[in-house]
Amino acid sequence: MKFNYSSTLSTLNKLKQFFCLSLGFFVAYFLLLPNLSAAQNKQQAERELKELKQVIANVQKELQQNRQQQSQTEKKIQVIDQALAKASNALRQTEQQIASNKKKLAQLNREKSDNEILRNNQRKQLATQLKSAYMSGQQEYIKLLLNQEDPAKISRMLQYYKYLNQARIDDIKALQLTLIRLQELKQDIQSTLFEQQQLAAEQQKQKDEQVNLKAEQKSTLDKLKKEYKDQNSRLAKLQRDEQSLQKIINSIQKKLQDFAPEQSLSGLSKFKKKLNWPVNGKILHRYGSSKFENKLKWNGIVISASEGAQVQAIHHGQVVFSDWLRGFGLVTIIDHGKGYLSLYGQNQSLLKTAGDWVEAGEPIASAGQSGGSNSSGLYFEIRYNGKPQNPTSWIK
Repeated sequence: MKFNYSSTLSTLNKLKQFFCLSLGFFVAYFLLLPNLSAAQNKQQAERELKELKQVIANVQKELQQNRQQQSQTEKKIQVIDQALAKASNALRQTEQQIASNKKKLAQLNREKSDNEILRNNQRKQLATQLKSAYMSGQQEYIKLLLNQEDPAKISRMLQYYKYLNQARIDDIKALQLTLIRLQELKQDIQSTLFEQQQLAAEQQKQKDEQVNLKAEQKSTLDKLKKEYKDQNSRLAKLQRDEQSLQKIINSIQKKLQDFAPEQSLSGLSKFKKKLNWPVNGKILHRYGSSKFENKLKWNGIVISASEGAQVQAIHHGQVVFSDWLRGFGLVTIIDHGKGYLSLYGQNQSLLKTAGDWVEAGEPIASAGQSGGSNSSGLYFEIRYNGKPQNPTSWIK
């Protein structure tokens, strides 16, 4: 059989082209695969968040129906608590702006001081140069022209004087720029001071609003206490509050189980005695202690804290509830996965909304006495499959 060299070479070239195309396809596939996975994960996360928000909307609807059973005084407490939360958030933002302005003002004043020192040094340097030029520069220049010296030497000296003149021109320009910057800084300082005055006035207005709202809150709370002065009616109210909370938690828990998000959380079972306190303070009421005449027990703990103190999430999770609840005030509930929820109540204001993801130690609220509480602090619970757990078993 005769060997066909040309035919074999052609076949090899075709195989080579096929191999290169195949390799290119696989390389492109594996390069695009991470991007496709990321896009799919993003779409999945968006679908889960949409479903979760629908779950929360259903819970809010159920909560709204429950609110119809509130007395007029309880409804007024809710309105005041929410108005106070709004005022507190506005005041916090104003205070942050004031703090930012103070930093800006300090920086502007430092730069102004540095530029004033630079200006003085530039003026001294320029004055020395001008005096030196006046005293000797003119005479030296004339002597160079009249003296019958080496032309090359004269050329070098003239070049030297040219450099000196250019240096003086540069110094004059630098001084001009410094003076312009100083003028800009003075204007910025005046503008910042004026803004600071306006913020201070707004801050005082917001503080006055807070004082008025707190006085109204106290007056309404005193009225509520009179309405439930009888022990039986007070016990019935507390039991209704507990039932309302339990109903909301059961509803959230059930719908979270039905929802079963793809990106599941790890829960809290491995973190006993490892989690930080949600707020610094003394425990006023312990888990399991009597809440009312040994007929009702605390399902969580009450931690004393100054009004406005920062409340932090105890662990990574997703906010599944952020609203006012009768008897517990402004409440944030975080899902930690595997049936674990943490609850933060009687807050002055809430910093997160339903659907937000939070990390351990992240601020989620500010402590207060919403919901009819007698003193400022935080009501804190941990729930597992809807059942209350002793929070001190988890916090260190």
